[in-house]
Amino acid sequence: MKKIVFSILSMFLAVGIFAQSAVDSKVRKAADEMIEVYNLDEEQAVVAVEIQDRRFRNLAEIESLATTDKDMYRHKYKAIQQSTDASLRRILNEAQMVVYNERKLEIRNKVATKTAELKEQGMSVTEIEDALLEMEKN
Repeated sequence: MKKIVFSILSMFLAVGIFAQSAVDSKVRKAADEMIEVYNLDEEQAVVAVEIQDRRFRNLAEIESLATTDKDMYRHKYKAIQQSTDASLRRILNEAQMVVYNERKLEIRNKVATKTAELKEQGMSVTEIEDALLEMEKN
């Protein structure tokens, strides 16, 4: 019960934060998900918006590489993801880190399953990397 009340309060606070600034809808959606999943408090919610804003700005900067230099795009995309994860880990408390680690494990399992499926289909390493990148984006 306590968690539910705190979650609802956090969501209202996050909505107030978002109403005060002109934050892109993608940023808002990603930050909302982060706030809900990790049960972030008000201060953490503000930082979550900043993290997501930075992430989407960085992704926009490398978007042209997706068609011109796929290898560089994959490399930079992974670096942005790692940076985002590091920023998120810095703001989480111990209880939230448990949730973070569970989610990371689920993602690793999905990637491993998808990689095995794609290998069975006879795809090359590059094709598998591209497919996994598309899976991550969604």
